[in-house]
Amino acid sequence: MRNVTGYLYPWDVLDDPAAASRIEATGVNRVALAAAYHSVRAATPRHPERRVVDARSAALYVPVGSAWDQQALTPAEAREWTGTNDSFSAAAAVLRGAGLPIDAWTVLTHTSAQGMRHPELCVRNAFGEIYRHALCPSHTQVRTYAATLVGQILQHGQPDGLILEAVGPLGFGHQNQHEKTEGAEYSPWVQALLSLCFCQACSSAYAARGMAPQEFQNRVRAAILREDNPHSTPETARDAEEFRPLLDVRWDATAALLDECLSEVAGSGTDPRISLHVSPDPWSSGPFVPVEALRRSRLWPVMGNVTAVVPCWGDAAAGAATVTALRHAAPTARVGSYVLVLPPKPSDAESMAREWDTLFAAGSSELHLYHLGLASTARLNAAVEALECLPLKDPGSPESTS
Repeated sequence: MRNVTGYLYPWDVLDDPAAASRIEATGVNRVALAAAYHSVRAATPRHPERRVVDARSAALYVPVGSAWDQQALTPAEAREWTGTNDSFSAAAAVLRGAGLPIDAWTVLTHTSAQGMRHPELCVRNAFGEIYRHALCPSHTQVRTYAATLVGQILQHGQPDGLILEAVGPLGFGHQNQHEKTEGAEYSPWVQALLSLCFCQACSSAYAARGMAPQEFQNRVRAAILREDNPHSTPETARDAEEFRPLLDVRWDATAALLDECLSEVAGSGTDPRISLHVSPDPWSSGPFVPVEALRRSRLWPVMGNVTAVVPCWGDAAAGAATVTALRHAAPTARVGSYVLVLPPKPSDAESMAREWDTLFAAGSSELHLYHLGLASTARLNAAVEALECLPLKDPGSPESTS
């Protein structure tokens, strides 16, 4: 049957006696449950006791124990808005009671709470401006922080799988403040340039490779200041290739962070199913790690055991193109399509089913539905109906042709 993962927060489940049966009835095969997550104000449209959760800080949803005692970066606890320091385990137990495997949805470098306290460990653009929502993996402390998150989630939460998001540095986009930049119409190319990092650790890495950090910083600034085409992209920019050495450093730092996380998995005595939020775009600096970074990690030789979850939040054609690009870039990986059931997507089952069928036809083997807790009841019902409309088997599979 189709593989479908539904995304949830712990508070979508806790203190709601109907939650487990409702999620089971959606037809999803697995649940991605937030175990480490950034700050968010989230709607809870079906909860019997609340309508909004204000998770005011990035937090760890399993206990914050002694493993953090000697670390510069220490995650916040979530008792204030969940009522417990182990809400992941509590919610996971409820969902497992309905027969659903639980993947720990783990956000690594996206945390304004840590960035506010440690701006020196954050991404810094060519103008010296700090992105306090974005820890930079070029720093040893950041890689240790990410690996410890993974280790503690495996130890305390005992999930069936891991879904890793924000494995590398976030850039200009995907912030968490009240955003007031859209009207400037910074092109995709300018946003990519504004995402290049010149923090102390990255600058040292550039210098170690024989690159002049200040010279590159000046060149990036100049490229930004002269760009006046709001439609320019890294693919069309004439000077994109000259900045490729900066991407090499980013990819290596991202791979190093991922490898430390994998070491925690290997030492945990567990064997979780691993999924990563991935992008085929080499310039990607958001929650989706570029394939180029994966090529440099220890995960690459065993990508056949990994689900690469790609963003498919645009129209069906764009999503299919992303799936196809990922299949070419990482041909051994399972491909999962991260699809939106929230606005601005249409809320009717026919549109959802048509889009999802297109993604499966392009080569996706899984759907990842964002977000079962945030969606209105009408949207959730439409998603359930859409799943029922899809063929049970992948086209061309042995089972579908027998």
